[in-house]
Amino acid sequence: MRAAIYLVLLLALVGGRGYMLAQALGGRYPPAELAFDVAALGLIIVGLRLFDAGMKRGLARLIPQDTRLRRGTTRTLHALIVLGVGFPFLLVTLQFHPQRIAPGGTPKNVGLDYRDVAFTADGLRLSGWFIPAREPRRPVVLVAHGFNANKENFLVPVVLVNQLGYDALLFDFRAHGASGGRASTFGLEEAADVKAAHDWIRRTHPGRPVYALAYSMGASATVHAAAAHGLFERRVLDSTFGDLERVARATLLRPFGPLARPLWNVGRFWGWVWTGADVDRHRPERVIRALADRPLLLIHGTRDRLIPHTETLRLYEATGRRAELWLVPDGDHVQTVDHPEYRDRLRAFFAS
Repeated sequence: MRAAIYLVLLLALVGGRGYMLAQALGGRYPPAELAFDVAALGLIIVGLRLFDAGMKRGLARLIPQDTRLRRGTTRTLHALIVLGVGFPFLLVTLQFHPQRIAPGGTPKNVGLDYRDVAFTADGLRLSGWFIPAREPRRPVVLVAHGFNANKENFLVPVVLVNQLGYDALLFDFRAHGASGGRASTFGLEEAADVKAAHDWIRRTHPGRPVYALAYSMGASATVHAAAAHGLFERRVLDSTFGDLERVARATLLRPFGPLARPLWNVGRFWGWVWTGADVDRHRPERVIRALADRPLLLIHGTRDRLIPHTETLRLYEATGRRAELWLVPDGDHVQTVDHPEYRDRLRAFFAS
């Protein structure tokens, strides 16, 4: 009976969150993904419960008598393990495994022709849409979406790019949308996805310049890919960050005060367990100076509640102020595209 209650609670928790995300993003939360997420989270919770039971048995052997000392020690260690191990483990698991929201429509819904494309990165199949424009000899713009989103959610900037006469490639990052993979690293390992998308454009449209229009997580991945491989003739980075730890401590970990740093380090460990990557290396401001050799436009809304706009100011300083900077007044996270000047800013930057 208790197992059935737990299953219902898990279905309600995971399914409710997936449903709300799908409603907010305009996509759908497939039943197969719900089943996978519930099963995975259920196994994790069972594992934590077994660990907890094993810990109590170990204490009982260490302190055989049921005394106040054993009860106090058990409670103290239990609290420490829950706060220091169990909670960070669950938190990291939920963050590194985004709920997959599948696209509910296609570019045809916004009046654009397109064709489905696919390419691979790190052995994962990535799903994309190529949207042709009327002027086939112009540069191709790679549009990179943010965390917990998919390619459909970024059709608005693709419409703007198409109106300016540029072809566009829009794709789902690993563990997002219709692409393969189960774990995300917030843009660190996703740099390989950006490189694969860039290489696809080069193979299929040889000789044509490639521009980048990237948002949030996608922009951080673009920084790493462009710095490592010299990609893109022009780069637009919108609503992104310079240091993942700083953003996490300013937002997600902020309520924990002095415990934020230890929690970050425990989270790093569990993130490495899940992905094999150390997200402490995810500091785009350390490498963005390499992007200043070509035109670079940094955009951020001043009321971004997810990633403070001061992150883009730090990126701007890290380039040696060798970039264009546009802080959009009162703009929230990735809502900068709604500003009436956005298309004209892109037009001027791409054509300059």
